[in-house]
Amino acid sequence: MELFKLVGKIAVDSSEANTKINEVSQKAGLLATTVGTKMQSAGDKISGIGGKMKPATVAIAGIGTAAVKTYASFESKMSNVQAISGATGDDLIKLSDKAKEMGAKTKFSASESADALSYMAMAGWKTDDMLNGLEGVMNLAAASGEDLASTSDIVTDALTAFGMSANESTHFADILATTSSNANTNVSLMGETFKYVAPVAGSLGYKAEDVAAAVGLMANSGIKASQAGTSLRSLLTNLAKPSDTVEASMKRLGLSLTDSSGKMKPMSQLTEELRDKFSGLTAEQKAQEAASLAGKTGMSGLLAIVNASDKDYKKLTKSIDECDGSSKKMADTMINNLSGQITILKSQLEGVAIQIGEIVVPKIKEFVTHIQGLVDKFSKLDKGTQTTIVKIAGIVAAIAPVLLTVGKLSSGIGKIITLFGRI
Repeated sequence: MELFKLVGKIAVDSSEANTKINEVSQKAGLLATTVGTKMQSAGDKISGIGGKMKPATVAIAGIGTAAVKTYASFESKMSNVQAISGATGDDLIKLSDKAKEMGAKTKFSASESADALSYMAMAGWKTDDMLNGLEGVMNLAAASGEDLASTSDIVTDALTAFGMSANESTHFADILATTSSNANTNVSLMGETFKYVAPVAGSLGYKAEDVAAAVGLMANSGIKASQAGTSLRSLLTNLAKPSDTVEASMKRLGLSLTDSSGKMKPMSQLTEELRDKFSGLTAEQKAQEAASLAGKTGMSGLLAIVNASDKDYKKLTKSIDECDGSSKKMADTMINNLSGQITILKSQLEGVAIQIGEIVVPKIKEFVTHIQGLVDKFSKLDKGTQTTIVKIAGIVAAIAPVLLTVGKLSSGIGKIITLFGRI
């Protein structure tokens, strides 16, 4: 009997022990599951944050790289302006600000504006000249559709040849823009013409407006570019220093470069006298006198000037006399469309990139200077020290990938602990 009681007691005690074991097991499993779930969640969040930040990081890095590259290009071009012009300090800042201003409100970028400033500097223009002349040149380039740098070259060369000052560049740009829109020519062709005739015309004191009118009349007859330049140069040279043949023709026609007081007549007056004297001649006589006055090289240009109708002549000369503001008006018209606005937007975006670069680049320069210092110091160390540094660098490089995998490892460990809890 006692034996049965003992066995029963053992069975009861065993049952209670099993119950307690089960309770502990369940609690341990629940705890493991909770810990594992939280650890997995934390790991997932770490990986998730990294994944979400990656596109933003790539975008920011891309913007930063583009800004630095854009600013570096602009800075390089302005350094070229500085080297040519000798501008420093406040003058260089003013030129840089002007280039950025033009880039923000015209179809040309700040970098292209800097190129135009370089051509002005090569022509000997000072800071104030460039500041006053840049907008006129850019309006002419925009109005004509020509390259900004070449347009700047044309304006600066022609102004020098005509003896005009830099602050007249806007007016000169208006002359070219008006002539090209009222005659069968363009700014590029006129620039080529002026290469040959402007130095001679300028030395005679002739105005750019009058030369442009003659160039326009020749262009309407198909005489353009260098042909027009050499033709008009030949005529003016012969009249200024006449040979016997030229002098005889001038006497027959009653022509003279000077008035009764010996003062040089304006070219506009000379042109009108030529047209008047030739108007009473036959076609054969016109050809003979033109050949006598301008030679074989220049006779075709002279005939184009004297044979133009009064209507065409008056229309062209009147438009040139009233040309002020024409290049700006034409430039505004050229960009008053979707394509033009997109072009301006591109210029504005470059301006923003330059602004960002102005903030970032100084920090990069500091960093580069610091690295240069470290490189210099490293190169001066003994071989043993250099070897030790390289080994340490290798260890650091190996640690980085390990740290990058912490999020994924945490997530994986969390899953294992969760599974253990369930078991």
